[in-house]
Amino acid sequence: MNAAAPVPAGLPRDPAGADPGDLVVARAWKYDGHPHWVVPGRYLGADDHGHWIYQPAGSLVSRPGHGHWADTDAVCLVPRAGQWLGTFYDDRAEDFRVYLDLSTQIGWRKLARGGWEANSVDMDLDVIDSRSRGIFLDDEDEFAEHSASMGYPQELVSCISDEASRLLGSLGGAHAPFDGTATGWLARGRTAFSDSSSR
Repeated sequence: MNAAAPVPAGLPRDPAGADPGDLVVARAWKYDGHPHWVVPGRYLGADDHGHWIYQPAGSLVSRPGHGHWADTDAVCLVPRAGQWLGTFYDDRAEDFRVYLDLSTQIGWRKLARGGWEANSVDMDLDVIDSRSRGIFLDDEDEFAEHSASMGYPQELVSCISDEASRLLGSLGGAHAPFDGTATGWLARGRTAFSDSSSR
């Protein structure tokens, strides 16, 4: 069920030896091997849920053909298990509170000149907690379209669909880590890296 080359496969789910402050580049791909979003940040640490990355306002968020400076601080959670990555916000200027990217082939590898890369294959579906719209599932049309055009295996389609349903319930029920856990990690990131960005 691996995505097309050059997407790395078989990477470990834990960055053994990662230290707080290490550069982390969150790198997403599409299933056909095309590059998707790239977001830099700083490794904060880990808990029972997974590994937390601070992504400060002012960081360059980019994908082929598009780039912008992040308007607000965020923390990204790379969970120890599951088929998703989570980004958490607490700024009222940002409509999103939580943005969960359904993903596969999640794993870590070291960068050649220090730091880490957290790789994933974006599977289109997103579970979102929005200030304006509440909690909802997004991009179902894109998921259906890419399932056909990129040849998603049926087993993967079922896995991602089931995970999306589970996340909708967990987010709606404010189950950990969607219970405010990210607030402490955001505060930790701001304290340690308040002047950090990729500008």
